[in-house]
Amino acid sequence: MTNIVEASSMRFDIPKILLALTVLLALAFYAPDAELLWTSWMELEEFSHGPLMLVVSLFLLWKRKELLNTPDNKGRFVGVAIVFFSIVIYGLAIKAGIQNARHLSILALLFGLFLTFGGFNYARYVFPALILLPFVVPPPSFLNSNLSYGLQLFSTDVSVFSLRAIGVTVFQDGNIIDLGEMKLEVAEACSGLRYLYPMVGLGALSGMLFDIALWKRGLFLVLAAAISIVMNSVRIFLTGAFVEFTDMGVSEGFFHLFEGWVFFLISFVLVLGACWLTLTKKEKSTVGNGVLNVRNIRKPSEEPKLTAPIYGAVILCIALVPLTIYLRNLEPTIPERTSFASFPLKIGDLIAEEDQIPGIEAEVLQMSDYFLGHYREANLPAISLFIGYYDQQSAGRTPHSPRVCIPSGGWEIRDLQTIELMKDGSPVPVNRVLIGKGEQKLLVYYWFQQRGKFIANEYAAKFNLLLGGLTSSRTDGALVRLSMPISSTMSEIVADKRLEEFSKSLFPVLPKYIPDS
Repeated sequence: MTNIVEASSMRFDIPKILLALTVLLALAFYAPDAELLWTSWMELEEFSHGPLMLVVSLFLLWKRKELLNTPDNKGRFVGVAIVFFSIVIYGLAIKAGIQNARHLSILALLFGLFLTFGGFNYARYVFPALILLPFVVPPPSFLNSNLSYGLQLFSTDVSVFSLRAIGVTVFQDGNIIDLGEMKLEVAEACSGLRYLYPMVGLGALSGMLFDIALWKRGLFLVLAAAISIVMNSVRIFLTGAFVEFTDMGVSEGFFHLFEGWVFFLISFVLVLGACWLTLTKKEKSTVGNGVLNVRNIRKPSEEPKLTAPIYGAVILCIALVPLTIYLRNLEPTIPERTSFASFPLKIGDLIAEEDQIPGIEAEVLQMSDYFLGHYREANLPAISLFIGYYDQQSAGRTPHSPRVCIPSGGWEIRDLQTIELMKDGSPVPVNRVLIGKGEQKLLVYYWFQQRGKFIANEYAAKFNLLLGGLTSSRTDGALVRLSMPISSTMSEIVADKRLEEFSKSLFPVLPKYIPDS
């Protein structure tokens, strides 16, 4: 009888050993990307809490290890599907140079492996630990920029409103607060992301400490985000008030840094307090018994065995090793093209005056090549043409959306829509943006071009880059932007007609400089 029990125990250990080996294999081919993530944690203040979240995740795995003794057969085929699609996305993300997708797909892969090897009980075991880590994965640069600029403007608006409410005369120019003798710029570092990301992570952690409903854990995240955004606005308001009434140099140097840390700690306490106030007396008594307390463990109705899903997951992960090596060493195809140095300065009846981007901006944009020119015709306003080209796109080296950059210059978007222009008898999508700054108005057309495709939406451009990895090793692309001031005597209809006509003359010129195929 003892021999039978021992043999059964050995049989049950085989799937665990295979799971451990498969997870180690997955982490081994993820190691180069893990190093990039660790570097982000060390260098980006808004994600400096990443190591702490990793430690908490490992602690959760240790505290919930009892679930590893009760594998079941439910959901295993779903686990294999998750493993397969995670590997596909991971491979495409390597090819397209999208770091964020690599980190998230490896987390999905780990979840799929546990679901495959131990069914729902293993999925329950690993899910709380894995769900914390996306909160410390830096989002794509274009998404981060969108969020950053949005928060900059919101914080500026709230601060200016508050300053005016206490009688301070202040002028707002985009994200610049003009107090007369001194101007305060709500820079990207002051956007509030350094509060937002850690506080949302804190909200997620707080929700796991209590035995509460899922919707209330979601409420913790909302409260954490709202408090961090409001507190950042209060900090900027107080900075402006100190500058106005005390002439103290609180907007820079040590005091500015110290003030930031003080408000971070206050925000930390407020998030905890707000979350605590939303709990009932019964819920408060469950502190420490959230995901740390494993309950309702369902014993399997039949003995789990080495099944086809397990073999399938192991084979997929083994196949990923040579695939990963191949993709990491695959050089992207850079198509032949003509440099913008020879870009025509005459398009239609318009003649251009070539211009250059300031060195700092060019360094931030990291373009492979670009053209900037102002095309003039008689006494009409000039049409400015900017084309930023990237021979290979990767993390941090992608076109910056004008939708993000426009507000930071003091301009506000008054109308934004997607229109269609005709090219060789076929419609192509183009963003039409009307922006204003006081009495000034500017009409902007822009679009993204990738491998002959015209794309208006920034997110669609990223998705197209990801899917393009299925059929091509090219990751090149460009942003094309046209802009023209609208005078007080010119109607928007006339301005639209001029940009449409210029665009039609521009389309045949572009393939030589932005390769279609």
